[in-house]
Amino acid sequence: MAADASAVFDGHDAQRVFADHLEIPALAIVAYLLFVRYGQRWMASRPPFELRTTARVWNVATAAFSICGACVCVPHLARQLAAHGLWYTACADVYELAGYGSVALWAALFTWSKLFELFDTVLLVLRKRRVITLHWFHHSSVIAFAWAAWVYETPCALWYGSMNYSVHAIMYSYFFLTSTRCRRRALRVAPLITALQISQFIWGTVINVIAAASWAMPGVGCAIQLPILQIGAAMYIAYGLLFARLFVERYSRKAEGDGAKNGSNGAHHANGNGVSLEPPGLKAV
Repeated sequence: MAADASAVFDGHDAQRVFADHLEIPALAIVAYLLFVRYGQRWMASRPPFELRTTARVWNVATAAFSICGACVCVPHLARQLAAHGLWYTACADVYELAGYGSVALWAALFTWSKLFELFDTVLLVLRKRRVITLHWFHHSSVIAFAWAAWVYETPCALWYGSMNYSVHAIMYSYFFLTSTRCRRRALRVAPLITALQISQFIWGTVINVIAAASWAMPGVGCAIQLPILQIGAAMYIAYGLLFARLFVERYSRKAEGDGAKNGSNGAHHANGNGVSLEPPGLKAV
């Protein structure tokens, strides 16, 4: 009997690779933080690179990648949720939940993609755009978090990946559209995208709470390890608070300032639609 094609990729093999090569995320994070610090200094006395075509290609490619990941992971999550309920999707054995085939493959690709997504910051630095603290903190910490989810064989990772792929599919498509003739129309949804990012952190926290509560109850239980629960709780709460602050500073306060400038016409400024000219520029984990 021919082997089932859906079981070709084995999550156990991927887990061993991630667990045996902890030096990869460590070195990547150190190199990244050094680049953020000294790359901006190096560019300070130099003219910015345009890189418009490069940025467009990057955004299209990342959007396409995220769409593919969402198309694999989200339907699988929905099927598991419908068949077994919420607890199962947060607490079942990870290999029973999503340990083989295309879902496990795209889970592994998700983790590796966090290294490649550092190119976001390369573009910002070379184009002499501001790299805010939340940007570099997010990029560096999400590498460690995604890697740890494999090391600790985390069932909640199916939720993490499904949500992240979905938000990225929308976000990078938005980034691309802001570089086209559809820019003004696309910018109108900027607050919505930031709201989606925040909602991801809120629901991720809910999933972590379900897993933690189940883990702490002997009569229920959860196939998750304490270290990843602690890491996940800290990360999602921190991201949620930081993005909420970003939302207030970028939209609410800006709208108030524009309203004061324009009188009764309210929040209309440079682009005439009440949102920042710059895209959100930050990714959700």
